[in-house]
Amino acid sequence: MKKPLTIVLIIYSFIIQAQQQLDKNVVNTIIGEVDKRDSNCLTEIERAKNDFKSKETYYYIEPEGYLNMNTYRSHSFLQELLQKRRIDFSHSQELELSSFWNESNDQRYQLKTNCYCKASNELLNRKYGINFIEKTEKMADSLYVISRLNEVFNYPDDVDDYYIIYPKAKDFLNQKIEIQKDFFTKFKFPNTFIHSPNKDNFLIKTDFVIQRNSKISCLNIEVEFKNPQNQKFKDDIILQIKKFIENANWKAAMSSGVAVDCRFKMIFTN
Repeated sequence: MKKPLTIVLIIYSFIIQAQQQLDKNVVNTIIGEVDKRDSNCLTEIERAKNDFKSKETYYYIEPEGYLNMNTYRSHSFLQELLQKRRIDFSHSQELELSSFWNESNDQRYQLKTNCYCKASNELLNRKYGINFIEKTEKMADSLYVISRLNEVFNYPDDVDDYYIIYPKAKDFLNQKIEIQKDFFTKFKFPNTFIHSPNKDNFLIKTDFVIQRNSKISCLNIEVEFKNPQNQKFKDDIILQIKKFIENANWKAAMSSGVAVDCRFKMIFTN
């Protein structure tokens, strides 16, 4: 028992020493912890502080990785809101990286990117209130949506992330599974319908608008049959899918917290 305990204590000791060494190289700044050896970042933070005394600027920093195509849609409204406080709007020209390391003299430490822009934005938060930037961005996006309430937004790209428009579904990713399940629970095949051995009987393509009042409009339905002889049942199947869609319990989509008309597309297969 003593040997394993000794090994654990040795490992724990190394961890403590490594943490202490790490703490020695870390300095707290207005943008969070920065390695003391990251001289460029520390210099940029100080430069931002000096520039802020004479000119206030908000910097849009391109997010790392996946880009939301709606990111830029409200920038014109954001600029207007900032200008009311005489704050300039600008785009950072530096690539944002969360994992950026420097290696020299057998030392490896993390570097931060966009230090100047982040410092400038944080100075705005400190002057105008906690989360000033976030609140202003949200307000700008809401104004964008309100200015386009007569337009139809595409689901799910143009609405709030993971927003559920079919309340019966408990999860965003399971919505279409739940919708299809509910439809076929009520669906009835015509008496003389010719069934496919693989249950690949037909495909129904639908798209429609869920309005702000949760009602349905602009319903389009296309039916494709595996067996052409079933074409005579097209009207019957369209009637059933139409009845289901028009009477289902839909929930109006939200974009930036504002209820909007949205176009929803759904394929039913059996």
